[in-house]
Amino acid sequence: MNINFSHAGEFYSTLCALLWAIGVLLFKKSGERVAPVPLNMFKDTVALLLFAISMLVAGVPLYPAGTTSSDVIVLAISGVLGIGIADSLFFASLNRLGAGRSAIVDCLYSPFIILGSFLYLHEPIGPAVLLGMLLMIAAILTGVWNPERGENERARRSIHLGALLGMFSMALMAVGIVMAKPVLDRSDPLWATTVRLAGGWIFLFLQCSRKRYRAQALACFRPSRDWSYTVSSAVVGSYLAMFFWVAGMKYTYTTLASVLNQLSTIFVVMLSAVFLREPLTWRRLLAMVLGFGGAVIAIVGLGN
Repeated sequence: MNINFSHAGEFYSTLCALLWAIGVLLFKKSGERVAPVPLNMFKDTVALLLFAISMLVAGVPLYPAGTTSSDVIVLAISGVLGIGIADSLFFASLNRLGAGRSAIVDCLYSPFIILGSFLYLHEPIGPAVLLGMLLMIAAILTGVWNPERGENERARRSIHLGALLGMFSMALMAVGIVMAKPVLDRSDPLWATTVRLAGGWIFLFLQCSRKRYRAQALACFRPSRDWSYTVSSAVVGSYLAMFFWVAGMKYTYTTLASVLNQLSTIFVVMLSAVFLREPLTWRRLLAMVLGFGGAVIAIVGLGN
C-alpha cells in the first residue's frame, strides 16, 4: 500500500470492484455447500488472520497512539452490524437471488451510505442524490419484479425475500460504516478494518457456538473439497477486495473511489452470465444500467 504511481487510487478502486465481483461468484458457489452464518464465520476467520499478518508486515501497532477504548468499541459494534449480521444476510440473499440480481440490489449500498451520513453526520444531500436514489429503487423493481405468474410462484416469493434480505444487508452495512466514520477518519485504515473484522468475528463465534450452527461451523474448518470455493472466496472477496478498497480510499478522492467501486455491479452481472450461466435478459441489463447510473449520480451529486 506504500507503492505510489500515477492514478494508483483509481487503479486500486477498480481492482477492488473486479475482485469483489469474482468474490461474489465464489460466495455464490460456496453458498450451495455452506449455510450463510457458518460461511460468514469461516470467511471472517480467514480474512482476520490475513489482515493481522498484514498489520505485522506493515508495522501497524496493535493499539496505535491516541486510540481510546470508545474508538475500539465503536469499531467493534460497527463490525457486528456491518460484517457479523449484514454479511450473513447478504449470503442468504445471494443464495436466493443469484449473483446478477444480487449485484443490482447491492447498488443500494451507496444511497444508504449517503442517507445515513445525512441523518447521522448531518452531511448535505441535494437533488442529484435524491434522483440517484430513485433510480436505485427503479433498478431493483426492474431487476427483481417478474410480471409472469404461474408455476414459478414459489420461486417468485424466494426472489422477493432475497431482495428484502439484500436491502436489509445493505442498510446494516451502511449503518456500520456511518457510525464508524468519525473513528475511521482519524485512524489507520488497516488497523480500523482489522478491529471491525474482529468485532464481527466475535459475534459470529458466539452465534456459531449455538447448537443450531455448531456442527456446520466446525465442518467448514475441516479440509474438504468445499475449500476450493470457501477459502478462495474468503481470500478474494473478504481480504483482497477489502484490502484494495482501503488502498483506493487512501490514494484517491473518496467520491471517485466510490464510483469506481460501483463498477462491481457491471462486473458481477457480466461474470455471472459467463461463468454461472445466469440469464442476461433485457430487464436485467436495464436494471444494471439504472443501478449503476443511479449510484454514480448520487455519489457525484454528493461530491458537488
